[in-house]
Amino acid sequence: MKYDDETLMAFVDDELDSALHAEIAAAVESDPALARRVEQQRALNAKVAGVFAKVLDQPLPERLTRAALADRGNVLQFPARPARAPAAPWRAREWVAMAASLGLGVLISWRVLAPGDSAPIVAGNNALVAHGELARALDHQLASEQRGEEPVLVGLTFKARDGNYCRSFEMRATRTAGLACRASSEWQVTATDSSAPAQGQMQQASSALSPAILRAIEARVDGAALDAEAERGAQQTGWKTP
Repeated sequence: MKYDDETLMAFVDDELDSALHAEIAAAVESDPALARRVEQQRALNAKVAGVFAKVLDQPLPERLTRAALADRGNVLQFPARPARAPAAPWRAREWVAMAASLGLGVLISWRVLAPGDSAPIVAGNNALVAHGELARALDHQLASEQRGEEPVLVGLTFKARDGNYCRSFEMRATRTAGLACRASSEWQVTATDSSAPAQGQMQQASSALSPAILRAIEARVDGAALDAEAERGAQQTGWKTP
């Protein structure tokens, strides 16, 4: 039986129904390859949890606390996460098709949805770079001071292994999440995902990121995420590193 990465992530997070959870647990016992994938997912979760530790320890901004208290009479009960059916194994042609679709998706999103000078991502010399509204948000916007209504929401800010700063983001109009890292005077967009869940609400930061963006962060992060004070200090220096 084959299980996709998202299902295994839900298994590690104890978010599956009891039947599917028991099925995967039994499969792990008899399938060493599946057991390795589960352990890799646990290791990724542990590392990402460490990255977000400083962010989660920060007190909520006073404006969000006031808003939560004002609206506490309107509590919505969200449905439980349904179990996912195991996906059929992919063959070479499916992987090729997916790669082609992802390539076209990047081109279409920044050329068609936001054409011309308003494009949020453009082709640089050797990489895709943030432009316009996205670049301004990455340059100036502080995650700790967002209202949740901005066109671009900035999530996590951290130092990469090469010493430069990286920031996760979501473009609300296109429901596209991504990761951008500072290179010289521009932000290189290293990963995007148009299937990411909507942000802008009070929730654990890591839960709002898709597996693709989490892996992009894990591949680059060096230490914990910047807290509000460190984020403000980095922004005031123009994201320059010693």
